[in-house]
Amino acid sequence: MTLWDELIKPMLAYPSKPFDSPDWVFEIKFDGTRSIAYVDVKNRTVRFLNRRMMFFEHRYPELGNIFEDMDADRIILDGEIVVFDENGRPDFFKLAEREHVDDKLRVEILSEQNPATYIVFDVLHIDGNDLIDLPWEKRREILENRVKESDRMLISKYVRESGTKLFEEIKKLGMEGIMAKRIDSPYLIGKRSKLWLKIKALKTLDVAICGYTTGKGVRKELLGSLITGVYVNGKLKYTGKVGTGFDEEEMKKLKSMLDKLIVDECPFEEVPQLDLPSGRYAVWTKPELVCEVKFLELTRDGIMRAPSYVRLRTDKLPEDCILEA
Repeated sequence: MTLWDELIKPMLAYPSKPFDSPDWVFEIKFDGTRSIAYVDVKNRTVRFLNRRMMFFEHRYPELGNIFEDMDADRIILDGEIVVFDENGRPDFFKLAEREHVDDKLRVEILSEQNPATYIVFDVLHIDGNDLIDLPWEKRREILENRVKESDRMLISKYVRESGTKLFEEIKKLGMEGIMAKRIDSPYLIGKRSKLWLKIKALKTLDVAICGYTTGKGVRKELLGSLITGVYVNGKLKYTGKVGTGFDEEEMKKLKSMLDKLIVDECPFEEVPQLDLPSGRYAVWTKPELVCEVKFLELTRDGIMRAPSYVRLRTDKLPEDCILEA
C-alpha cells in the first residue's frame, strides 16, 4: 500500500523570524488554500484534498487538465490553490468566494471570472513510489523534472541562504511572508516540524472560534464579538475577544454558523474573564470554526492586543490553531 491509497495530511511549519543559512531554502508564502493533488494521468483525473480531508476539485474545473503537464502515470503533489488579482498578487477574498460555491453554473462562471492557479512546491509520490523520505533537495529535483508549468499551474520559486533579503522584498510588496525549508528535510505527513518554518510579514493568528458575546444596539440581533482560543499542549487556551473587522453581512453569516454549534459548557478548562457590560453574555460553541485575526501583539498571558477579524478559514482545522508553550 502506498500514499496513493491514503488521505494525506500536509506537513506543517512553525513560526520564525527572518534569517539566513546555506542549509535552508526560502519560498514565497502564498495566500491560498493548501491542497494535496492526486493526479491520475492515464485516467485523466485530478483530485484536490484540503486540510479538512475533503475533496473539492469540483469548485475548480479550470484545474482539471493539469494532468497534461505531468511526466508520470500517477503523481501526488503538494501546493497552494491561489487566485491572483489584476496586479498579480494573491487575492484571498476572491478565492474565498469560490471556496463556498457548489452550484455548478456559478462554479463555471467564477472559474472564468476569477480563475485559480495551482502553485506546486513538493512531490510526494510517483508511479507507485513514495518520495517522502527523500530530502527536500532531491524531491525538488524530481518535481522540476516531472512537472511542467502551464497557464494554470506554476512551480514555486525559491532562493537559497538569503532569507532576510527575500523577506524584506516580500514585505515591501505587501504579501503574507515566506517559507523556510531545510534542504535535507523529509516530508513529515500530518506533522508540524521545525524543519519547515513560516515567516510572516504581518502579525496574524489562526484561532478557533469558541463562542460569541451577544451584541447591543445595531448588533442586538447579531453578535458583539467572537470568543477565540488556540491549542497549547493539546488544551484550548483563551486568546481574547474579537469585535471588529467584520461587516453586517459577515456577522450574519458567522452567527448563523455558530448557532448550529451552541453548547452548554465552556470549551475552555477555565472559564475566561470576559468583563462584559451589563446585559451582555457569552454563548459557547463547539470549537469547530477557524478564523484569521490580525493584532498588535500578544500579551504575556497570550491575549491578543487590538485584534481585528480578517476572514473565516474553512480550509483549516481547529487543532491546527496552536501556540508553542
